[in-house]
Amino acid sequence: MKKLRIGLIGAGKIGLAQIEAIKTIEASGYAELAAIATRDEAKGQEICSKYQIPSHFTDYRAMLSGTNIDVVHNCTPNILHYEINKDCIESGCHVLSEKPLTVNSAQSADLVERAQTRKIKTAINFVYRYYSVIPRIRALIADDGLGRVYAVFGTYLQDWLLSESDYDWRIESRFGGPSRAFADIGSHWIDMAQYLLGQHVADIVADFATFIPSRTGKPVDTEDFAGALLRFEGGAHGSLTVSQVSAGQTSGLSFEIDGSKASLRWSKENPGIAIIGRRGEPTQILNGQGVISNAGQGAVIAPDTPIETISSAQRSMIDNFYRSILFGEAPLYANFEEGHTNVRIVEAAIRSNQTGGWVRV
Repeated sequence: MKKLRIGLIGAGKIGLAQIEAIKTIEASGYAELAAIATRDEAKGQEICSKYQIPSHFTDYRAMLSGTNIDVVHNCTPNILHYEINKDCIESGCHVLSEKPLTVNSAQSADLVERAQTRKIKTAINFVYRYYSVIPRIRALIADDGLGRVYAVFGTYLQDWLLSESDYDWRIESRFGGPSRAFADIGSHWIDMAQYLLGQHVADIVADFATFIPSRTGKPVDTEDFAGALLRFEGGAHGSLTVSQVSAGQTSGLSFEIDGSKASLRWSKENPGIAIIGRRGEPTQILNGQGVISNAGQGAVIAPDTPIETISSAQRSMIDNFYRSILFGEAPLYANFEEGHTNVRIVEAAIRSNQTGGWVRV
């Protein structure tokens, strides 16, 4: 059996989380983390020692040319995504990139064309698709379980940038691109909405706000908050609120979908189930095994079902990507084409905030 040789670029928080996931998957026998690239020599040595990774590089280009890598994880800041993804594609490597795919749609369109030309497998780390109930919700909607979808609305709220003393490279557009809250966490919600409904966003009107204009002495030129109204190509309407300054919210991702027959609610606070409501009927629960039961009937998740976490979802996402390359397993993950669509929506939201009106995506 072929074993995929994995390289990873960028050893920040996301990079370390993906290293943990890859090392778990190594036990399957079809993948091994062969090398990492990080500009910090000491950090690279420390990580390789801790995780028993054979090689580390301070220049990712040396990793691409000096090792026989099959798959690259790009875990670098947003502004670097295009150049690194392009180099990985041109070297013949399959690529799993952090979101957003790029900071503008000209770059993302170019990556899509390059990957298609070279027949490279691509993925975007929209990891929330991998909670077990999410594909069940998609199937329920596709089977007309909610009826005609009228609207989808929800939030993604965080508080990790609540204080003026909170700093991260994402607050500066020169590192993260022209949008922060909407591109960083709003992109996750947009991906979920489009995936579940099977409809792309067609039009958007958006409002951005920066409540903290300076952090640790550095001017802030990206938004802390964004609100948006959405029109989908299939006729559904929507609304989204994202914030990185919502006190008490660590990862407040949620959505509700209203249809002509029923409504459905999901929240990351209880990611293994979705709540279904019908007029005049008992509330029902949909679980990750696809079972629908009345809310008052007791346990809705099998007692031996593992507790789902963002870490387990990350492992499942990466494993699905590897298995799609090796064994032709059907992809649940978003590819670069879907990442390009998401970048175009972010750009449309930026234009709408600037003009104060609806913008066609």
